Amino acid sequence: MTRNILAGLFVLAATTAQAGDAGKLRTELEPMAFLVGSCWQGDFPGGVETDIHCFDAVYDGVHIRDRHAVSGGAKLYRGETMYSWNGDADTISFVYWNSLGGVSTGSAKPNAGTFVFPNETYKGPEGETIIVSAFWENISADGYDQLSVETYPNGQKRERRVHYDRKPFTDDPATALE
Repeated sequence: MTRNILAGLFVLAATTAQAGDAGKLRTELEPMAFLVGSCWQGDFPGGVETDIHCFDAVYDGVHIRDRHAVSGGAKLYRGETMYSWNGDADTISFVYWNSLGGVSTGSAKPNAGTFVFPNETYKGPEGETIIVSAFWENISADGYDQLSVETYPNGQKRERRVHYDRKPFTDDPATALE
């Protein structure tokens, strides 16, 4: 990842810091600063399920935590992601775990005002593997669009587009859905 790409995203982070105070973040995580200190809510296609993500800086800004909840399904679904700088790979890496027992690992790469999450590997509690790629686009101070593509072991793919809007921060995203 080049420093020029990071520099372009630093401008976005600086202009949005007042909306969601990120405090001090590790330099390499600053492209994600616009997320920190806020929650982000979007409705899945069909309007039945609502997803909310709440981001905060942890351990003096060396990591970013994203807790999320999805309501509208059979039962409340929860997940948590920890983003960290991976110097060996020169990228932001993450680990995600959810209330079903699944775990994902992947990376997030800022790229000229977008974020690319290539080939996240999700392992379900029974060992099933799903490859997920996601793209965050049209990032502004108050919203972003996410396109995710899930590829299943049988080769089938599922695409989903969701627009997320900024909401006030809460420690428990499920309470924001009530």
